[in-house]
Amino acid sequence: MKIKSLFILAVLGFGMSLSASELTVVSTEKLDVGGTAFHPVLSPDGNTLLFSSEEHKGLKSLNLVTKEVSVIDENAGAGFTPVFSADGKEVVYRTVSYQGKLLYRDVRKYNIETSKVVQLAKPCREVVNTQAIVGDTYAVGHASRQFIDVTIKGKTNEVNPLPDGHLYVWSALSPSNDKLLFFEMNSGLFVSNADGSGAKKLDVRADYPCWAGDDYIVALSTKDDGYVITSAKIVAIDIATGKVIELTGDDVLAEGVTATKDKIAYTTESGEMYIMNIKVAK
Repeated sequence: MKIKSLFILAVLGFGMSLSASELTVVSTEKLDVGGTAFHPVLSPDGNTLLFSSEEHKGLKSLNLVTKEVSVIDENAGAGFTPVFSADGKEVVYRTVSYQGKLLYRDVRKYNIETSKVVQLAKPCREVVNTQAIVGDTYAVGHASRQFIDVTIKGKTNEVNPLPDGHLYVWSALSPSNDKLLFFEMNSGLFVSNADGSGAKKLDVRADYPCWAGDDYIVALSTKDDGYVITSAKIVAIDIATGKVIELTGDDVLAEGVTATKDKIAYTTESGEMYIMNIKVAK
């Protein structure tokens, strides 16, 4: 088993005055993509699933309706955090290359319907905000700048939800844009209002969190022996009650997870990929 980086979370209580709901798994299906799959990303409409190699080399898409697999790009870095447009019809991603010993990144856009790729930016040393390219509503954490950029309909605010917070990663707005999910590397996983107020800690150790609708967060709940991951379950967290629901057991060592309001996709350390159909009832 490979050594993986960990974030150690302190455990505090959680509470938020929202209406409770119940998430259940309707079905789980193993997906055949003709090989291994890692780093899954679901489109907002839940119809397309992106995946890559273990080292983020290449980017492919799976049509969850027709089960057709398409190769988007075979270059290095193409599978590192690709971003869908809001309508799910386009994907913006970066590839990496070296000039001497220096790393360069370009930006490309793929059209799901036409299978066309266009280059949006030539290779450069700067890191481009791909979320800003595909839309005007997003949240980006800055691990070294002590704030989160929250942009809603083109208006950006610098948000610092925690008085002592300064290492923000995995930031995301809820589908309704009224809640903010974020991970502070010294403190753990939180949900706040979109303006950063009312931050509440979630009582779970979790990596790679994402929204599954407006009421739940899905993430990897991990354990380790101090050196390697020994357990990585998919869990759902009810932000109203803080309740944690285990969606996979000890037989699954998950590597990546992504979600929409009615689907959860995940990959395992061995490169298997699964799709869960879920239902959330008020």
